[in-house]
Amino acid sequence: MLKQSGRGIVPIRKTFVQQGERGNRVPGPLATFVSTHDQRALDAYLFVHALASAEPWNCDYPAGMWVRALGLADAAEPASARSAVSKVMKRLEDRQLISRNRAGRKASITLLKEDGSGDPYEHPHKAGDGDNWLQLPHAYWLEEFHQSLSLPAKAMLLVALSLPDGFPLPADRVPKWYGISADSAERGLRELRKAGVLDVDEQWVKNAKSETGWTQERHYTLDEPFSSTARKKAAATDRRGRRGRATGGEP
Repeated sequence: MLKQSGRGIVPIRKTFVQQGERGNRVPGPLATFVSTHDQRALDAYLFVHALASAEPWNCDYPAGMWVRALGLADAAEPASARSAVSKVMKRLEDRQLISRNRAGRKASITLLKEDGSGDPYEHPHKAGDGDNWLQLPHAYWLEEFHQSLSLPAKAMLLVALSLPDGFPLPADRVPKWYGISADSAERGLRELRKAGVLDVDEQWVKNAKSETGWTQERHYTLDEPFSSTARKKAAATDRRGRRGRATGGEP
């Protein structure tokens, strides 16, 4: 299914993670998934983004596909599993991140703008604001990070993907900037380091207000398969896929 999308990355507006202007940053919709412990809905939302890869930015699949994609096939009876899928999609709809219709016996799910405004979705190549998007490589699913990472780790991965290499992220600032508790942020970052996808560089910087005159800072950089180099390679696959679809050729 990912191969059929004809691309190697999933572009997501950074406003899903954080909104506001410099000096007045506020959390985006991601915070609500973490605060309500709604990992299943986040999984569903990211996968909708992966599958709805062409205009009109929708995907039409039977409920059974979503049951399997969300790991519900072995966790509940078929009727209960389909009901759980419907509830997950309803939560995304209530957050104004998707709209839902029917296409025969299939559910047709259409992306809305990532900021939760309910506005129509626009792809970065049409919106003309490419610098305001983060890129989630398909490796997130193909290497099964969607199954192995906890909700705090998934949230901090999205935060990290929205920032440049070598970013500092003081834990006490995360609640204000991203709406994620300091404990959840630290837990998520530790898990990403343990998974081998996040490097940390600890530096000592001068701080006249500290007892010793120095403060330790941590600077983070994503590693393979989420590094900036890996994302560029995946984005090149995305461009080839779009050219292939436009010309009717193979991506």
